[in-house]
Amino acid sequence: MNKSIVLGLLLAMLVPTAAFADGHVSLGGDVRLRYEYSDSAGLDNGLSARTYINLGAKIDDNTQFTSQVRHGYAFSAAGGTGDNFDIQQSYLSMADLGSMAGFLGGWSMDIGRMNNPNLGSGRVINSADWNQLNGPNNHDGLKLSSTFGGVGFDLHYWGGNDGSDSNAMIFNFNLGDMSGFANVGFYYVSEGGPGAADPGWMAFNIDNIGGDALMGLDLGIEYISFDADSGGDDGTLTAITVGYALDQFNLHVSNSVTDDLWASVNNDPHGTHGIADLVSGADIDNTTIGVSTDALMEGVGITLEFITLATDSTGDDIGTEMDLILDFSCGSLGYASFSSDTAAPDVDYIYWQSSYDF
Repeated sequence: MNKSIVLGLLLAMLVPTAAFADGHVSLGGDVRLRYEYSDSAGLDNGLSARTYINLGAKIDDNTQFTSQVRHGYAFSAAGGTGDNFDIQQSYLSMADLGSMAGFLGGWSMDIGRMNNPNLGSGRVINSADWNQLNGPNNHDGLKLSSTFGGVGFDLHYWGGNDGSDSNAMIFNFNLGDMSGFANVGFYYVSEGGPGAADPGWMAFNIDNIGGDALMGLDLGIEYISFDADSGGDDGTLTAITVGYALDQFNLHVSNSVTDDLWASVNNDPHGTHGIADLVSGADIDNTTIGVSTDALMEGVGITLEFITLATDSTGDDIGTEMDLILDFSCGSLGYASFSSDTAAPDVDYIYWQSSYDF
């Protein structure tokens, strides 16, 4: 990144103490450390760090500026090749556009560089916050938000960070519990660019079906249709989740299927098919059975999952993975054991991640 930009950001942070005292400027951030090991990918010294520096400036009661600088570093990388430094977010927020024009009352706007939204399960588009070095998915654009009769609405629009003609538009509707029996969401994503095809995704998310009437049982459905705009059949994603809350344990079972025509804007979020992240994308049938609890050890959350993966188009088994995740107040420890049903090798994977706010 241009050194003058970095210098300008650092100088901007050197604001008078009085500005911090009256609440107009806030400064903070966090440092994340993670160690990863995998016996199949050559990741035998995967120690990395990421530092965020967050600067917030309150311009007035209606307007705020937010900036986030990210530095990623891979320990033991030769010659600093594992270093990267970038502006992750830098945007202006207006809580009510009615202050500019009366007919815009009730609308809010964010404009600038922002993290991608996490919509539904994130299988179409997500912020990918897990990525330690390259950073989460972000974009340069705007977001308009409002509420109509209890229905939340967000409009996202952005172009490619590389200055190309590529663009994306998202219409996101959140009905909340308005439908009476579930939390319902709907969104539509459209991509455009210099090519002839403008692919699109239409998604429906229905969570907490039945509400409290099902006495601890939580049902959810996600259905997404992908149109490649190439004249062929649409790709689809279908997911069903069932959760049941016991006295000290939470049980969950899920199945998700992407057909061989499926594609997405961003890659699947970390852990979608197990924390080892060995498969992703199209033509995957995933069945997951798990249990979680925080009652066995004080201050420790425990999640155990068994994941069965298969190729949807042929029905051939890919393999099974067992995940064990321990969550502490200072971080999390994860272990995965993958047994392959193909010619691919078995995999053992482990990570430790901790985060420190300042």
